[in-house]
Amino acid sequence: MRFVRAVLGWMCVLVAFQSGWTQANAEAQPLPSLDPQQIKTPFVPGELIVGLEPGVNALPMLVMEMVGGVAAQIPAIDAYLVKLAPEISMPSAGEFLRAIPGVRYVEPNYKVFAFATPNDPSFGQQYGLNRIQAHLAWDLWLPQRTVYIAIIDSGIDYNHPDLANKIRRHSNGAIYGYDAFNVLGWSQDFMDYAGHGTHCAGIAAAEINNGIGVAGVAAWNPAVANSHSYVQLMPVKVLDEETSGTVSTIANGISWAASNGAHILSMSLGTLDFSTAISDAVNYAASMGCVLVAAAGNFASSAPAYPAHHSQCIAVAATDANDQLTSWSQYGHWIDIAAPGQAILSTLPGGGYESWSGTSMACPYVSGAAAILWSYNPYLTSQQVRDALETNVDPYTPYDGRTIGNGKGRLNVYRALLGIGAGSPPSLSSLSLSPTTVLSGNTSTGTVTLTGPAPSGGFVVNLSSSNTAAATVPSSVTVPAGSMTTNFTVSAQSVSVVTSVTITASAGSVSRQATLTVNPASTSVTLDSLTIQPTSVIGGRTATGTVRLTAPAPAGGAVVQLRSSSTRASVPSSVTVPAGATSANFTITTRSARTITTVTITATYNGVSRSAQLTIGY
Repeated sequence: MRFVRAVLGWMCVLVAFQSGWTQANAEAQPLPSLDPQQIKTPFVPGELIVGLEPGVNALPMLVMEMVGGVAAQIPAIDAYLVKLAPEISMPSAGEFLRAIPGVRYVEPNYKVFAFATPNDPSFGQQYGLNRIQAHLAWDLWLPQRTVYIAIIDSGIDYNHPDLANKIRRHSNGAIYGYDAFNVLGWSQDFMDYAGHGTHCAGIAAAEINNGIGVAGVAAWNPAVANSHSYVQLMPVKVLDEETSGTVSTIANGISWAASNGAHILSMSLGTLDFSTAISDAVNYAASMGCVLVAAAGNFASSAPAYPAHHSQCIAVAATDANDQLTSWSQYGHWIDIAAPGQAILSTLPGGGYESWSGTSMACPYVSGAAAILWSYNPYLTSQQVRDALETNVDPYTPYDGRTIGNGKGRLNVYRALLGIGAGSPPSLSSLSLSPTTVLSGNTSTGTVTLTGPAPSGGFVVNLSSSNTAAATVPSSVTVPAGSMTTNFTVSAQSVSVVTSVTITASAGSVSRQATLTVNPASTSVTLDSLTIQPTSVIGGRTATGTVRLTAPAPAGGAVVQLRSSSTRASVPSSVTVPAGATSANFTITTRSARTITTVTITATYNGVSRSAQLTIGY
């Protein structure tokens, strides 16, 4: 066995030398030691995390099986958990694997711990909600969509009376969550046996105004029917009953949450050691548009803790009832915001409540605040949500000269909500048309969007067309009270030549315009077909779509609009068939998930749409 591995090792080293391949990672971190005598952070003996370059061949998989067995896979970041055979040491396996072309990194499977310290359970007041002025924010909160917070932690007591109505569920009532300790999906257990995840979940979103226990940050407004349903929690279990996990469980949990619809990832956990796998998972979640919130750590130092130190995460320090940074909180220029974290009363498994302390408690304050902002205005980007939270803050008092980032402060969700326009009369934000090109006799859908929810009685937007002989619109459209958007129909009339029409929406002193191209019904070039090859792929792989016209594209090319029915498959917004050509290809990028999904891809040109389906496996 040793001889076979040695021969394979020399062969791989030779291939790597000849190809000029070198190992690197995005943050240029030094290679972590794999010698158990030199690894200072707790780790799982005999386990390695192996990250591959995207699209590599089967050689690394074969070699991983030579040194042990693949115990888990994280498809979103091309990473594997390898359990080594008993006779193979971590240093020798690591040196061997690092020499394989296509292996991007090899690192220990570090243990990751919750950042919390249980405190006096008799503390019975939620001073933190007053400090961040949550009650004032609730008065302005008019949610436009449901926002999902993934509590990446030790699970959630989903039977707790303050949490049972806040759990995201499938249509059949099953809990929408993930158990990273059982990646194959058998007998998944989302229950929290440690208490940490339940405590964090209650801080973020315990049900409000239900006559039970405590109030979470997100959210409540007596004017909003079923307001408790607009922020829901997803238990993502990555820590065990001792509140410890590993790089493998954390990276798996982050990746799963980002792939399964979580808008906000709340991570009250971390380690002082950099992990490429966790870094990749954070990058993946950021690329999916998630807001990532992470506890900064309780080590009373300025040393970076991960994942909080990653630039894509909002790093949260802890303050006390007097807005002073706590003595045990991490500090330094890399901290993005502070929030209450000393003696925070929240939910515990079994229906109980206790006051705990830690940056773990500060983190879900920020996560809940992010949910308030994003449910109020779903048109914000993740960066805009983050900017609103980090810039609309209150002062804090440093502890013994210890400070956080320059210009940063203590969370104030009310000020952040005002910062995105809440409390001010809404105005017209945008006008869009879909499609932007139609044939005579067909229609396009216009959409007006406001800067905030419409007031009681609705918000009237006036409409006009620059050429009513080519396209007509209603004289006005009303955005219903509490909504931020509404649609109207643009009707294309009969034209003999290609005609451009400007559609204008106006309200008060604000006007927005969009252009519609109306083609004669006799236009010879239309969309003939859309095909996809292959028609079935494994999640994480790509497929090729092909649009074909009925005749060669005109001068300037033919821009075909594209859309997908599901986030499991991403397509570009359009593909251009070059002038004189009759077809063009585009790439369909898919994401991994633990379900089989059939996605419909639709192409539209000159008012004609064609669709094709792609089945995505796992």
